[in-house]
Amino acid sequence: MARPGLAGMLARGAALRRRPRLLLTGLAALAFALALLRPALPWPTAIGSTLLVLDITQSMNVADARWQGRMVTRLAYTRELLRRVLQQLPCGHRAGLAVFTERKTMLLMAPVEVCAHGAALDDTLGGLDWRMAWAADSHLFYGSYSALDEIERRWPGSTLAFFTDGDQAPALTPGREPRYERHAGTPAGVLFGVGSETPQPVPRMDADGRITGYWSAEDTAGFASPGAPTLSVADMERMARGEDVRNQAQRPEGAGASHLSQRQDAVLAAVARATGLQLRVATDPDTVVDALLALPGTQTGSRRIELHGPLVVLGALALLASLLPAPRRRRQAPAPAEAAPPSLPQPTT
Repeated sequence: MARPGLAGMLARGAALRRRPRLLLTGLAALAFALALLRPALPWPTAIGSTLLVLDITQSMNVADARWQGRMVTRLAYTRELLRRVLQQLPCGHRAGLAVFTERKTMLLMAPVEVCAHGAALDDTLGGLDWRMAWAADSHLFYGSYSALDEIERRWPGSTLAFFTDGDQAPALTPGREPRYERHAGTPAGVLFGVGSETPQPVPRMDADGRITGYWSAEDTAGFASPGAPTLSVADMERMARGEDVRNQAQRPEGAGASHLSQRQDAVLAAVARATGLQLRVATDPDTVVDALLALPGTQTGSRRIELHGPLVVLGALALLASLLPAPRRRRQAPAPAEAAPPSLPQPTT
């Protein structure tokens, strides 16, 4: 016969064992219900507007940039780098795309919000190619001036991120750089250097992107350098020790190796001094994002941190845990009965 109250104790024990299941099921239902409301938390973050400009001149086809363990062209490196940058920029930031060649920065996509238009930005970026260039020259000073003027005219308050190897072709005569009139409204920005510091030959490519050869010193010698000083015929003849050089291009000193290309830090520094732009080397996406978010004009905005995903995961885990079998309790073996003491013999009467 069961002891009094034993049935009640067993019932309370079963209820306690069922209580975790009920709690987990209730937690799952609550999490799913909240997820349907798509809640979010406001989070302060730095946001701004940036025009991303890519150099697409021929020197950007030099394969001296390393991306994920393999050597790629400077242009391919910049494309992949900016894809990661666009993914890391906070929602609310606006970004546009443009290309540079010859003397002009040409707009491809006006600044748009990076999260809502991420697919369009990525698609446009992936389609950028050196064959989009309308001229072979690379006058970097004029290209950066063009980009700054475009921003000031169309998107006041936006900043510039210009990605280039700094290869000025034809080589610029030292001291003859074109001037830029900086003023209070000049946009802020960063010049990002791309490529190695080791001179490399520049490939010549056909319409299908196949390398057909490399530019030689003889190929580049016939291109006149921008900014060459105007000399009299007598001066040119004296410089050439009697040789008539009236019909020959005037090349600056040290331009003999202009057929080779490297990251021209000196040219980039000169452009930065003229424009007031900052100067960085584009080593990784984090470096680029940090530099852009630290520029003047960046504002602190509120970013929505969506809780829909975490709530769904929490509800699924709670529901799964409620369906798991409860752990069995090991039944304790009864203690062995103590041996009764031997009975003493009863005395006889």
